[in-house]
Amino acid sequence: MSSHITVVPASTQAGQETIRCLLKAKSKPSVRGIYRDPSKAPVEFTREPHFEAVQGDVATGAGLDFSNSVAVLYVPPPTYDGTDQGEFATRASSNVQNALQTAPSVKRLVLHSTMGAQYDHSIGMLRLNNIADRILKSAAPEVLIVKPGYYYENWLSALKSMKSEPPSFESPISPPDYHIPMVSVRDVGEYCADSLLDESTRPALRTVELFGPRLYSSLDVKRAIQEVNGKDGTLITIEKDKLVEFFARHVPKMYAQEFADMTTAMLPGGIMAGDFEPGENSVKGKLELGDVLRHMLSLI
Repeated sequence: MSSHITVVPASTQAGQETIRCLLKAKSKPSVRGIYRDPSKAPVEFTREPHFEAVQGDVATGAGLDFSNSVAVLYVPPPTYDGTDQGEFATRASSNVQNALQTAPSVKRLVLHSTMGAQYDHSIGMLRLNNIADRILKSAAPEVLIVKPGYYYENWLSALKSMKSEPPSFESPISPPDYHIPMVSVRDVGEYCADSLLDESTRPALRTVELFGPRLYSSLDVKRAIQEVNGKDGTLITIEKDKLVEFFARHVPKMYAQEFADMTTAMLPGGIMAGDFEPGENSVKGKLELGDVLRHMLSLI
């Protein structure tokens, strides 16, 4: 009998990649994706007979149906509706916890978190992951907290701006030769899918950090984009004192400070700066930055 697995919210990058991997698995698990609007589920998923798109919302708790599932992936989403991120994260995580308590079939929760979520201060937007981790760390018989590095896919706007004239892109990671963990969401999705399908017994609580094959800097990103684009460009590094202004151009202004604080936490002198060396609880993905940028470029 195949496994039954639920992914919530299914519209997130990690949720989509995990579903994609689950639907390709030889064991052919039944997959339930929870969406606020199920009509937005990708056709590549809905055409599969063992996939089901259902309506649900972590913000309200409505429709969080984990019944019959043996494993659940939860990807804590941010909110941009003016609500305090901490308040929203607490409410959403509590709703997921309540849903798990009414679904005794669930044996494992895979919780998508992030590097730095272990800190309860000075991490800006990452506090929503800190809250989710604390609320849900014992919400199922087995809880796996997956903590990826910075997604390669976050460089999509840079890839696009390097196609313009004159080619250039802005990076909030400074100084330009400063290296941080980066990883592809495709590797994250594969790891989460494998963890959801794993039938072996595991400890009640585990934490795993997901790195790419190596650390990357803004200069590495520049070189990789130039290679896949076939032309040179200019890297514009955003200094710390300009981060709020930078993010105010990309997210609702009331959240710009939290994005700036999150970024500062990663930079030299930040609370996360000493956490970037792989350890016994870290796993390296297979995809290099250039591989993913090349794929992304083919889709633009």
